[in-house]
Amino acid sequence: MKNGEKRKVQNVWFKEHQWPRYSVSEDSLYCAPCVLFGRHDSKEKTFIKPVSDWSNISGYFKRHERSDSSHFRFVEMADNFLRVIRKEKPSISDTLTSSRHLQIGKNRHIMRRIIENLILCGRQNIAVRGHTEERSNFMAISNYAASEDKVLSKHLTQPTNANAKYTSPDIQNEILKIIDEATDTSTKEQVSLCLYFLDRTDNGLEVREEFVGFLHAHSIRGQALATQLLDTLDEYEIDGDKMHAQGYDGAANMSGKHQGVQAHVRGRFPEASYVHCKSHCLNLAIVHSSKDAKVRTIMSTVQDIAFSFDYSAKKMEAFYNELDADILTKEELDGRRKLRTLCETRWTSRADSLYTFRVAFPVIISALEHLRQDGDDKAGQFLAAISRFEFIIGLVTTEHILQSIVHLTTFLQSKSCDLVAAVRECKLIIDQLSDERNDDAVWDALFDQAVTMADKIEVLSSMPRRVGRQVNRANYPADTPSQYWKRALYFSFLDYFIEELTGLLMDNSDRFQGQNLIPTRLESLCAECIDKLYETFRHDLTDNQGTFNSEVK
Repeated sequence: MKNGEKRKVQNVWFKEHQWPRYSVSEDSLYCAPCVLFGRHDSKEKTFIKPVSDWSNISGYFKRHERSDSSHFRFVEMADNFLRVIRKEKPSISDTLTSSRHLQIGKNRHIMRRIIENLILCGRQNIAVRGHTEERSNFMAISNYAASEDKVLSKHLTQPTNANAKYTSPDIQNEILKIIDEATDTSTKEQVSLCLYFLDRTDNGLEVREEFVGFLHAHSIRGQALATQLLDTLDEYEIDGDKMHAQGYDGAANMSGKHQGVQAHVRGRFPEASYVHCKSHCLNLAIVHSSKDAKVRTIMSTVQDIAFSFDYSAKKMEAFYNELDADILTKEELDGRRKLRTLCETRWTSRADSLYTFRVAFPVIISALEHLRQDGDDKAGQFLAAISRFEFIIGLVTTEHILQSIVHLTTFLQSKSCDLVAAVRECKLIIDQLSDERNDDAVWDALFDQAVTMADKIEVLSSMPRRVGRQVNRANYPADTPSQYWKRALYFSFLDYFIEELTGLLMDNSDRFQGQNLIPTRLESLCAECIDKLYETFRHDLTDNQGTFNSEVK
């Protein structure tokens, strides 16, 4: 082998990376990339060629670098290897790690936005979910946030995320539970304790409210929480015998009559009356009373139809056309141009929705008939559901009973309302409903109204057929439809409603009478009221009733 020919071969380099592309060892020719990266190549394991004819060395190169050779792939691999070694290109492990960190950051950003949207709903006291998941307040807020957040927008709209969006009701409940538990960084659930009391100062009595502290709740059962509360009062040497009220939310473990915190506390301190928001109590009374199957079905049907018209331009156009053709209904609606959906949380506002539906009933029927003729199957189903006397009498009865508490709802939410006035207004409503129950003329007027509505759509007044053995509904004895619906619907709903109002709104009413001793309320005091006041607070008084009566005078 000639030295000049060897030098010619050795001068063929990877100039950019200073890597010897070809090199010579004794009488053999080497391709460095193919030697390093071609060990597993099936066609040409390595390029190690004995060289005898150095004058035709170019022929070796051409054969080695032909188009079907793996040489160029190995050269690229060698080039990438050098770039990784020199930190000019990330390695596979670095790429995977970087991609993982990027995905983690993206997921955390998405979860943070979802949690922020749920917290916003809570702070604004609005329902998280609605009639459908797509139309819920939570999704509306999330979609609005996504309009300025590309990461969240891609997450919510990408089809591949259909089963992992973390927006389902189950995920919402889980997140809300985590937030609501108020755990600290050590994952200990906290319960806050506050005292509201009268303090004697040099200037007289002062109303004070003090935060005592956070308690670590080992259990959220009513008895466990009550025991912890009472033990804390003993620890701070607070005289529980002077506790006259305790206030919590309406959760069962707090307000339960038998196993709630308030029940266990009253077992030790009988004078500690439990106080709950009266407006919330009114809402709960309606919720509990509406659990009757017939009432629940009526409200569900009204809600479905209202949503159907509200979110369909075709249905709304049919409704507008029929409304413009019915002058009497249009005047009675007094400017209303659409049906009102039932609020999912504020049940006290449902009276207005039911009123609108009842007044617009003939227009709804005509619109649904028109839509059914155009091939709308859903309209046919709605029409069949409301073209029954059972639905009509239920609508009229439920709307009438709920209308009676509209004024009370507004009054309980007014700033000037106090506990004495609240109890007085509640008692007036209960007395009014009790009087209507015993007044046959009220029911007769309601039944006649339902019959008139039914006659307009050619539906006869009827009642379910009685059978000897009935397991799905009660067999109310009745000779006429009026008697049946009076007992099965009117009395049933009304009695349950009065019972709920009495239990939730009138509790502790005697203790609230103490506000009548305020000078501006003295005119409300009567002999019966004074007797109740003494009986309620006699454990706090040292004088007899005669001395108390004289002091009141």
